[in-house]
Amino acid sequence: MKRFLTSFFVIIPIVLFSQDKSSEVKLDIKKKPVLSLSSKVFKVKNINFARFQYDIAGEYLETSFQIENLTNTPIELYAFVVATYEKEYIPKSSFESPDLEDKILIKNIKAYPDDLTNFEYTETDEKGVSQKVYQKYPKNIKAGMDQDTGKPYVINDMMIFRARHFSKYVKNYYFFNTITVLLFDADDEKLVFSQNYIVRPIKR
Repeated sequence: MKRFLTSFFVIIPIVLFSQDKSSEVKLDIKKKPVLSLSSKVFKVKNINFARFQYDIAGEYLETSFQIENLTNTPIELYAFVVATYEKEYIPKSSFESPDLEDKILIKNIKAYPDDLTNFEYTETDEKGVSQKVYQKYPKNIKAGMDQDTGKPYVINDMMIFRARHFSKYVKNYYFFNTITVLLFDADDEKLVFSQNYIVRPIKR
């Protein structure tokens, strides 16, 4: 019989490295200011996490939240939820720069929709050596469409959004400790909401 374990998490919002539109594909997280974005036309609220273990292969982290339309007209959005395990490089305030001595900051990463190549970039160091890196900003914004309709998400009043990320058991196992929510305006593909959330289990 498959096992089913569930544990709930407390969440703490933290800041996100913002990305400007002028750097569409070649993004460098080291050169971006620390910033979180919110919108005046909609509100993201009631975010919850649940951790599931179905079998011995690994664990799932399910993220759910509500998007409330604060206007009288429908809102169309592209949405991404990125789950990561990150080293403790996160600054204590928005005025403090992160410690980037460790080049491998993200130890585990999964995205919804499930296409990591959309978050894959090439970084070149001072010696001209290139390597593959992951940054929490999609190259193809339209990939964040509603997976059921193939179109942007349409929020008339209130919408419940759910995403699930799988973490496979490996030798050096890192379960997700950070969730990043990215929402883009469907018309101009501009980033209109971004927020990181630290995920920590509640102590029993």
